[in-house]
Amino acid sequence: MRFSIQRDDLFEVLQKIINVVPQRSTISITQTILIRAADGGVDLVATDLELTMLAHVEAEIEEAGAAAVVGRMFFEVIRELPSSRLSFELEPESRLILRTDFGSYKIAGDNPANFPKLPEIDKQYEVVLENESLKRLIEKTAFACSTDELRPALTGVCFEFGPGFVQAVGTDGHRLSLIKFSDPSISQEVPNIIISTRALNLLLRNLTPESSTRMEIGKNHVVLRLDATTIFARLIDEAFVDYNRVLPKEIRYEMIADTAQFLASLKRVSLFSNPITLQVILRIYRDQLEIFAQDIDYGGEAQERIPCEFTGDEFVVGFNSRYLQEMVRHIDTEQVRMQLVSPDYAVLVRPVDAPENEDQLMLIMPVRLQQV
Repeated sequence: MRFSIQRDDLFEVLQKIINVVPQRSTISITQTILIRAADGGVDLVATDLELTMLAHVEAEIEEAGAAAVVGRMFFEVIRELPSSRLSFELEPESRLILRTDFGSYKIAGDNPANFPKLPEIDKQYEVVLENESLKRLIEKTAFACSTDELRPALTGVCFEFGPGFVQAVGTDGHRLSLIKFSDPSISQEVPNIIISTRALNLLLRNLTPESSTRMEIGKNHVVLRLDATTIFARLIDEAFVDYNRVLPKEIRYEMIADTAQFLASLKRVSLFSNPITLQVILRIYRDQLEIFAQDIDYGGEAQERIPCEFTGDEFVVGFNSRYLQEMVRHIDTEQVRMQLVSPDYAVLVRPVDAPENEDQLMLIMPVRLQQV
């Protein structure tokens, strides 16, 4: 195998693919990056057996072949090199020789034949999504997913498709975020799938504006095909929670406040909340919202008032301040709407004046207040 390539082109691809290479693994071959040189350029492949990424980059090929090099060493060497033309050649014992204008390097590797094969996908469904819509679907839901591996279904985002729409849902049992887009291009019935947040965050880093992503859905995997990158992700084979059961069927009260003002006030007051409970209390009146936090252990407390519109007379409710801040931060409109039933019932958080083709809904469970 012999080829030459511009350092900047190679490094741009390595920056994407290095995120798949595990820091530690009992299977040493997964800590390598597979380099395949053939007519048309070079393919780089990385995998941790759950997630596989293939990226293509143009190069001048003198002799086709393949090599599997220690991934992080390869990445660090290329990162430290200046912009220049790089030449690669594979020598016996799977070592890759890198030559530059000012030096040469020998990078250890493994037999490329030992590198795991790309997952075989029995494609059953295909959906094409615009990258701008896909970006919002991920950003507005992945933050609410769980990190508890004992509840695998909640560690990913559930994508639901139907005639003319796609929606994504993320939840950890304490909060939930849902966003739905109208999409006339989706005409077939596609089963719900759960994609891990790790795969989605990798996809997010590779999305380019004014392009699209083709999702090829099989029984166990989804293939995400971008312009020059392909991501193979193992689906989470678990039943997603029936979140419709916790959505309030009837709303008693509504509060509308300025989004930026509400978030800024929450940030300041939350600095005085208990570091364990992170509790913040909202006292809502007809024309103003009082935000209060107190840390009894250290004697600190804070209170702020901001204008609001409320359909009731007075309402007191408590939240985990970090969860509430994250929700308000994901509201893009100038005003935010909170829909309430009772102090111990799920609260809905929505944008005011959202785009016509988009429906965003977030749910947060209040915390029990000992005294108010």
